[in-house]
Amino acid sequence: MNNYFITGTSRGIGKALAELLLTDKDNFVYGMSRDQTISHANYRHCTLDMSDLSAVMNFTFPGLEDTDSITLINNSAVLGEITHAGKQNSDDIIQTYNIDLISPAILINNFLKEYQSFECRRIIMNISSGAAKKPLESWSSYCASKSGLAMLSEVVDLEQKLNHPSDPVYIFSVAPGIVDTSAQEFIRSTDPKNFGNVSKFIEFKNTDQLADPNDVAKKLLLILDSPGDFKDVLLDVRDFK
Repeated sequence: MNNYFITGTSRGIGKALAELLLTDKDNFVYGMSRDQTISHANYRHCTLDMSDLSAVMNFTFPGLEDTDSITLINNSAVLGEITHAGKQNSDDIIQTYNIDLISPAILINNFLKEYQSFECRRIIMNISSGAAKKPLESWSSYCASKSGLAMLSEVVDLEQKLNHPSDPVYIFSVAPGIVDTSAQEFIRSTDPKNFGNVSKFIEFKNTDQLADPNDVAKKLLLILDSPGDFKDVLLDVRDFK
């Protein structure tokens, strides 16, 4: 059995990926989000608010027996308040960093504590963004947190190769492209006074440039099925044919 822990399975990429994995009877998915929208014999929902650090710290990865692979997919993320620095709400800044960076870091740490010694394939996949390497006005918290998660991924990869060269845990930071999700709806509704590029994102929608979450999920599965084929930690699904 292949076991997957996925945050943010209630909608978007997380839900699409979970449902794709569940088409294989040899996969078991643990969904970690506030709301449950998936019902399947091989799915277990773990109600978890990624903005609640105490809840995330108290989440316990189960002891798994006779498993072929174990995977953690940090998919949950929020864009946060779209406005310039100096106009942001402090609570919103904290919430964005908690969801996008601190909670994934805690889960990665605890995943490694629990499964480092397991003699099976282990993968950590962090869903990134082009914003991790490109500054965008009014997105300071999101850009910074995604950039931090990408660097965390690279550091963990370095540590795995140093400490466990013969049996490392694979780790990737994967940008999914511009995907047709509720986050895009939120961006398009932003007042141009707070985000000068809103018209560009409206154009993405009007000209069918947004990727379908199901198509993105299929590309993510290419990595999960054959992690050894991907030598880089930082990946972008738009580079896949």
